[in-house]
Amino acid sequence: MKLGLSLQTSLQQTLTPQQVQYLKMLMLNSQQLEQHVRNEMETNPMLEEAPDVDPDMEITDHDPITESAPVERDEVLMPPPPTDVRGATEQGPADDFDPKDAFEFYQLIWGEDPSAGKSADSAMPDEDDGEGYQYRDTPSFTEEFLDQIRFIDMPPDERFLAEYIIGNIDDDGYLRRDMSELLDEVNAQIAEHNLALLAPALLGSRSGAMDSSLIPDVDEALEPISTAKAEHVLRRLRHLDPPGVGSRDLRECLLAQLDTRPKLNAAQKLAREILSKAYDAFANKKYEVIEKRLHVSEDYLREALDVIRGLNPRPGGGTFGPELNTLVPDFIVERDTESDDFFVTVNDSRLPALRVSTAYERLRKDARYQKFNKETKEWLRHKYEDAKFLIQAIRQRKTTMLKVMTAIVGLQRDFFVIGTEGMRPLIYRDVADLIGMDLSTVCRIVNGKYVLTEFGTFELKFFFSEALLNDDGEEVSTRIIKQRLKELIDAESKDAPLSDDKLTSEMLKLGFHVARRTIAKYREQLHIPVARLRREL
Repeated sequence: MKLGLSLQTSLQQTLTPQQVQYLKMLMLNSQQLEQHVRNEMETNPMLEEAPDVDPDMEITDHDPITESAPVERDEVLMPPPPTDVRGATEQGPADDFDPKDAFEFYQLIWGEDPSAGKSADSAMPDEDDGEGYQYRDTPSFTEEFLDQIRFIDMPPDERFLAEYIIGNIDDDGYLRRDMSELLDEVNAQIAEHNLALLAPALLGSRSGAMDSSLIPDVDEALEPISTAKAEHVLRRLRHLDPPGVGSRDLRECLLAQLDTRPKLNAAQKLAREILSKAYDAFANKKYEVIEKRLHVSEDYLREALDVIRGLNPRPGGGTFGPELNTLVPDFIVERDTESDDFFVTVNDSRLPALRVSTAYERLRKDARYQKFNKETKEWLRHKYEDAKFLIQAIRQRKTTMLKVMTAIVGLQRDFFVIGTEGMRPLIYRDVADLIGMDLSTVCRIVNGKYVLTEFGTFELKFFFSEALLNDDGEEVSTRIIKQRLKELIDAESKDAPLSDDKLTSEMLKLGFHVARRTIAKYREQLHIPVARLRREL
């Protein structure tokens, strides 16, 4: 093996930090972009919110689409990044902003003399921002459950176990951890607590082994918790409000909700019998087996099944926090009924209008004549370049998003006129070829974005689908095929649901040649169970 030096030339494409930042901004939705901009405003004093927007600098929000209006194919290129400019978040010695003369700096940035008795606040107009948006102070589900525990008369060891169990409950209200594993952890904490009472110094030497914040806050020794006591505590938790929380499976959850009712009627008693004695037959909807095993009629069984359907299979509600899951559309598509045109709007109403701070801009221009050190001058230059880039990147992002959404509306025009019936097959490549952009750019715009239409709010991915041929040889979107499949299942007889083979035959009658395994795949994508599990009395 010989070592040597060699030279070779090659071509490769590299992205500057500014281009990488711009590509990341394309992937952000409206809420994420707003948060990103406000974070930049906090870290870069060169950025400030403009009180009035210059209409000459704004991009037109509305872009009419007509059948004869061609979509421009010229891609708006990424503006060239400034030479030798670091990102706004990069840290370095230039971040140490240390003007040599504080009074000089104050006079430059605010345009007045601090010795005159005025403060920095007096140079700015009086603005009453108020308290801002007030979030509702709603206690979390865990906090409400712990409050209920505090009003129950329980021994210290059971109370500690109950609080430990609550901390391990999933978002939907189920306890999916193995009880033996959970008991081992609790008993280990109890042993650590007892050791702390006997030998506090020894506990200090072992503090790295256990988390002392989990040790029960009581002044007496505790007995290890047995499996039987743990089951007793778990039953008490399941009877709190809402009932069923802490169950390990659906059967336990439904039974706990029936057990909390003070007095059961005949239908509720039968429902409890079904869950306790014939749960497997109920889960598989084998109603004949239930009728035979419990010696009940079909009408009586139907009443009991209605009781079970009225129970809550997810007592936790899906989340323990007070957060609100709000969907904000990134685009708004409106139709002009008179001209039959569409107007595409980028929903950036919550995005602050940015401009370069006039005070810091004046300071940056005057820095060359002042006795500022080199680091201060570099800091001002970098922050200025970062601010200009962000403003330009936001405008560029808006232009790119408008082009992509305009192309989608033009290619799916029938959908925006008549709804899902007008869906046509569409892939990302069709949009990229139409507007002359790279395929990856289209993917970044489409991913995670939503559009508000007169038919509802849809994810942009909804407009892209594969194609199948019908009897006439025309390409049909798989969205339409799935819609037809759902309509067949919704209209089927509930006491004799259609199997996948029968659904294939029915689809063939409608003119769609779809294989049985494709029907099964589409049914699973629509979250529709098999025929046996769709049966009802």
